[in-house]
Amino acid sequence: MRQTILTTPRLIVTTWVPEDFAAFQALHADPLTMRFFASGPYDQARAESRFADFLAEQAQWGWTKWRVQDKGGTTVGRGGFGLSDDGQQRELGYLLAPDLWGQGLATELARALAAWHFQHPDFRLSPDLLAFAHVENRASRRVLEKVGFTPTEERDWQGQPHAFYRLSAC
Repeated sequence: MRQTILTTPRLIVTTWVPEDFAAFQALHADPLTMRFFASGPYDQARAESRFADFLAEQAQWGWTKWRVQDKGGTTVGRGGFGLSDDGQQRELGYLLAPDLWGQGLATELARALAAWHFQHPDFRLSPDLLAFAHVENRASRRVLEKVGFTPTEERDWQGQPHAFYRLSAC
């Protein structure tokens, strides 16, 4: 059964349900959507594996990179949290369909997710929130900075240059 995690003025973040797979696959198969992801577009097997990961994370952790829908109910992206490489912190992650770019929706989503993170601490983890973006993904980096993230370093991640950020509770 689908649950609403949070709402913003223009978006709704919900849990995934198995019936969401086709929309998930279509979103992640798009080369433009996935151009800054080290994995590139997902093929069927990769989409199935990643979707299963998100369902398992929802059950195990109570959070994941959830489904993002517009007010009409259409899946338009994903947003939420993954676990940092060292397993000590949440990492913010978001992805929106290209036809939504340039409208301030990523900032709206990232700001709401950051607030959710601090309102729903996971006491197994550090309270800080991490994020990263490909160094050439200037739009995503600008979103993180507008939300209040501080750059911490640039380094290779999965063979590609990325900028890393941190957001601490006030």
